[in-house]
Amino acid sequence: MNYKLRNTLTYYVHKVDLRIFLVFSTCILIGLLLLYYKYSKQKECNQINFEIIAENNQVGESIKFKDLTPGAKNWVWDFGDYTEKKKDQYPEHTYENPGTYIVTLHVNGTCKLQKTIEINPGDRITDSLKIPKIVVPSVVRVDEPLDIYYEYIGEAFSWEWSFGESGQMDSTKEYPVYSYSLPGKKRLTLVINGDMTHIASKDIIVIPKKLTAEMYKTYKENFKNKNKIVYTLPPGKTQKDPFEEFLESIPFQPMESSSKKSKTKTENTSAPSISENQFELLLLDVSKQTKTMEDFGKYTCNNYEFPVIHNNEIITFSEFCKKIKNKKIKIKSLRLVKNKKNCIESIILRCKIKKTRK
Repeated sequence: MNYKLRNTLTYYVHKVDLRIFLVFSTCILIGLLLLYYKYSKQKECNQINFEIIAENNQVGESIKFKDLTPGAKNWVWDFGDYTEKKKDQYPEHTYENPGTYIVTLHVNGTCKLQKTIEINPGDRITDSLKIPKIVVPSVVRVDEPLDIYYEYIGEAFSWEWSFGESGQMDSTKEYPVYSYSLPGKKRLTLVINGDMTHIASKDIIVIPKKLTAEMYKTYKENFKNKNKIVYTLPPGKTQKDPFEEFLESIPFQPMESSSKKSKTKTENTSAPSISENQFELLLLDVSKQTKTMEDFGKYTCNNYEFPVIHNNEIITFSEFCKKIKNKKIKIKSLRLVKNKKNCIESIILRCKIKKTRK
């Protein structure tokens, strides 16, 4: 029986043309290569991502789009409103009508990602030059006199200031001085020449004179007593760190980078990334006087007055740099809190500062 089967197989093998065998093998090889190519492209496209940066999501607002895809070389943006597509990495776009739009990003000609954006009606900004710019620090202490300035293109003959504490108009002076009596987040508003359609606003954080050990302990205990489920991120899409949300509930936590009193315009680009270990090394260099506070400018967007929660007190970053100058410090833990532009806006730090070097 085996002898007969062997003769049958030998017969059919001799009958098969070698060319048919080669064609069949080539087809299998091509199929495997296509399968590998498809898998590698799918893996690459899984990393595609972009960010939508908008303050009010309303008609007439200039909305920024930022690609976050590693290794991206070319981009095609479709904003879903039948307008011309853009090929920049960080484009800006203005929607003319309210509604829900699907934003599509094509990367490297093969990868695609879609996100939806809701555009609210809002008031159209007909002339952005008519909106004044309030120039104040974003962090100030209770009872500390605050000098308030503004920038405006045009002739101003009346001013209506509200400092966000009394709930009404507080001053009609051009450059008022004000001291806050209570800590918390305050919103300053300015109306020039009675033009209510171009109101300027600026958020400011008023911090206590000093964060006492009792206050620090209270915040710490409140955090520990929170339900652990609330502070656990479920698997899935990237979400905001719940610890940062908790920090934002603390009165002295700033919500945005401050503007200098100088008339230097802040660039709308993102700050470069820096790890907490790298930041720690820079602080050690400040203590050795081989670096200065200004060396942090590109990471803090040139803001040096944001709060540093240092052990049981809170001080500004500029004060902290002066405090560690020519001192020996040992950092136990360091946490950086950044805003949407990747600018560092607060630091949580535990360290020991030893007496002055000789």
